[in-house]
Amino acid sequence: MAEFLTTLVFILPGLMAYFWLQVFGLNPTVKHTAPELSGIAALLWLPVSFISLLVLNTWSAFIKIEILSVDQVWTVESLNKATSDIRYLVLFLLVSFLVSYFICWLWSLWGHEILRNRINEVRKTRKIGPLSSSSSVWEEFFIKINKELEDNEENDHDMKEAVLIVYKIDKPEEFIAGSMTKVSRPLEVDKGLVLEDIQQWIDSINNDYDYDVKRAYVDIKSGMVIKEINHKNPRAKTIPEHS
Repeated sequence: MAEFLTTLVFILPGLMAYFWLQVFGLNPTVKHTAPELSGIAALLWLPVSFISLLVLNTWSAFIKIEILSVDQVWTVESLNKATSDIRYLVLFLLVSFLVSYFICWLWSLWGHEILRNRINEVRKTRKIGPLSSSSSVWEEFFIKINKELEDNEENDHDMKEAVLIVYKIDKPEEFIAGSMTKVSRPLEVDKGLVLEDIQQWIDSINNDYDYDVKRAYVDIKSGMVIKEINHKNPRAKTIPEHS
């Protein structure tokens, strides 16, 4: 039981913060191993637990109702002892959940961008390319497209924003095309896309219209090419005249 309580108190707040960061879109470039995740959780534990203890100590100073009152805690030893009280443990985890949410929310909105700008200033002085706001090429290409799609669907449910053409690099004539509705998350091992209206777009590309390519994603390892076309400005195919 002591080990279980220690895990809840000293690991769970950091894992909560790690979870919120990923949900808010700050994904690592690679999937962390268990030892790495434990180290990150330990680092994230400190700010979350410190603010949570400040909240609980303030709670202790003002709440005098016996069933809701808790002791003030200022040391790790007293924290370990206090969490043996179910009331304190529940309050600590509840406050940690809320605190981790707000810390990660603020960091994802402003803190991460401010830090990235400072890092890019240093990289610029060393004549190194700037860090992107996304952690991977997959996220840069597909997740941002997906965000545009969701924003667009809020305004117009009948229009799909991202239309893609997918084919192997050595067989461009054997392609599929469709409007993208879902995309894998960056850390999923097997990447995939969900396309709709496939036959409609294939017929349109083959028989009716030409489209400019806005940008392309090339998977060097698998040889897959994914192009995003400018479907809002189609050009009618020219039919050669016969004499």
